[in-house]
Amino acid sequence: MLNKPKAGPERYLTYRLDVLSTGAIRMANEVYAARCGLAVRELRILRLIDDNPGITFSDLTEETKFERSLASRLLNGLLREGLVERENSTADARVFHLRTTEAGRERRRLAAAIGQKLEAHLLRPLNKPQRAGLLEAIEILTEWVYGDFARELDLDAGNKPKT
Repeated sequence: MLNKPKAGPERYLTYRLDVLSTGAIRMANEVYAARCGLAVRELRILRLIDDNPGITFSDLTEETKFERSLASRLLNGLLREGLVERENSTADARVFHLRTTEAGRERRRLAAAIGQKLEAHLLRPLNKPQRAGLLEAIEILTEWVYGDFARELDLDAGNKPKT
């Protein structure tokens, strides 16, 4: 059982989201590691590659929002396990394209079944309308944070707008 971190009176939304995310990912990592041998971040990369055959490493880091060094370490583990394969680009030797292997696709199928159970368990305290509202709010806030929020924050801080 995880101990909930203690915070002072200024419990901002970013703090609350971080606490929730950290706790949920920690528990999910334990389950995924025990049942399919991969952690949440490795699975995120595996899923992204499987959904986008031929994706480049640059696109992978952009989509996952992972630091390049972290993405590289995670990707190398998937390559070593034979879950992903890479192919050098014929147009640019510095670029390589990534694809899942059959073993990678099988591991993803196993993880998907585990993930569905984990998500249902995580959302269990919420009724159906609360679940729908939470998921809708997350989508709206994600679009906002990666869109106008950042631009408006820059303007408020007196910085030049990003284009």
